[in-house]
Amino acid sequence: MAKSATKSATKKEAVQRGVDRLFELPPEEFIGARDDLAKRMAGEGRAEESRTVKALRRPTVAAWAVNQLVRRRPKDMDQLLEAGASLRKAQRKVLSGIRSDEFREASERRRRLVTGLVRMAEDILRESGRPSAGAGEAVRSTLEAASLDDKSGEMVRSGRLSKELPPPSSFGAVEGLGLVPAPVEEAPTPTKPRPKRGAAKGEEEARALRAQRDEAAREAKALAEKAAQARRAAIRAREQADRAQGRADRLRQEVEEARVQARDVGKKAQQAETEATRAQDAADRAARRVESLGG
Repeated sequence: MAKSATKSATKKEAVQRGVDRLFELPPEEFIGARDDLAKRMAGEGRAEESRTVKALRRPTVAAWAVNQLVRRRPKDMDQLLEAGASLRKAQRKVLSGIRSDEFREASERRRRLVTGLVRMAEDILRESGRPSAGAGEAVRSTLEAASLDDKSGEMVRSGRLSKELPPPSSFGAVEGLGLVPAPVEEAPTPTKPRPKRGAAKGEEEARALRAQRDEAAREAKALAEKAAQARRAAIRAREQADRAQGRADRLRQEVEEARVQARDVGKKAQQAETEATRAQDAADRAARRVESLGG
């Protein structure tokens, strides 16, 4: 019983290693390697695991870049996820009315880490011959989502993304929170009573300042939402480009296969012609021999 359980666990670990290796490969090699792995598992009688592997989708260029970041820069990815957790903690404090500089500091730290990782991803894309501004934006939205949502963070940390993640729904609110007006501190009680006109003027100025801050916060949130929409549009464009590239890759492969088949058929035709010529020569010689014998 124990041996059977150990053997099963070993097989499962082997499957996981095989899947991990798939997501390490360049996108254009993914499908062939995936199908080979699924076929091998089916041949070993592991039909369910074979179906699971067969269902894996080829990573988009952006998802592949993020998967490579997880493998090459694991500490940087850990720092990003930690920074995201700190930012959410600071956000809760601000929403509860606690005045602190933690939110601005955490937001800036997360922004620096995201920007740094995006640059690393762009370097990886250039080194692999896949530079793309659209892919860079898709990487950014994926990292932002991972830093602000635990489930997204786990998906990214697995290093098995097949598709980039959309910008987090709370992106505008989180980034705009730094501009939410802080509670107005009560002025110290004056030692001498102020004239009523001065007090009214001060209150009016305070209301105007609060209104300006509120308006600035609304504008910041609207701009953040526009930025998120632009990122989503860039991601959709990148997905379309990746699909077109996939179709082009398949067509090139089909053309190459047809070219190889044509060469093979040509060789066979040439061999057949040679054999036919030899056969005809042999037949002619035989005919001449018959004639000479008859004469």
